[in-house]
Amino acid sequence: MSHWTHIIGTIRVSPMGRTQPEKRYILETVLAHLPLVTGSECDMEIHINVGGGASSSCSCDEFDMQTDKGKDWYGNRSRNGWFDIEEDYLLTVVGNLRDREFDETYKEFQKWLTRLAKRVIVDEICVKISEYGKEIIISDANPYTDMWESPSWGDPKVEPNWCEYLMWSRWKDTPLPLELVYKYYDDEDADDEYERRMKR
Repeated sequence: MSHWTHIIGTIRVSPMGRTQPEKRYILETVLAHLPLVTGSECDMEIHINVGGGASSSCSCDEFDMQTDKGKDWYGNRSRNGWFDIEEDYLLTVVGNLRDREFDETYKEFQKWLTRLAKRVIVDEICVKISEYGKEIIISDANPYTDMWESPSWGDPKVEPNWCEYLMWSRWKDTPLPLELVYKYYDDEDADDEYERRMKR
């Protein structure tokens, strides 16, 4: 006879990112690189939902530019030149894990959650792990919120957050990445740096 453990619950997280598409991309990339919570037939599933409404807004896009016709670069509508961004994502985790013991599943989930918490901010959590006659509910987000590794943003004394490589860096004092400065502007330093990188 098979032995089963079960996971079900939600985790509210805030990924880094300057736009809604960038936040989604970073969150999906983080999730793709986390360890598995396993079962012999299928592993724990994670479903992503963006929070409702908008938790912040900005009058400029990710290049610090106001765009035409009340839309940003991705075609998202703006309110009178303001662009809405939702910071929060709701992760729904669910798993019916065959041939797993409770302690084994709990350990795998803690490893998964710890790695997640270092990369994105865990704001709230309510997850139940159970097997026949035994269960635990994880509902205190504070230990996981405290695990988040702040981004370095140019401070050489701070190690970069794992997600920083997923965001382009700005060229000198501009809001643009080097590649766009090279493509669209007459900037000799940018041209030299871009061409130097291409020679590697």
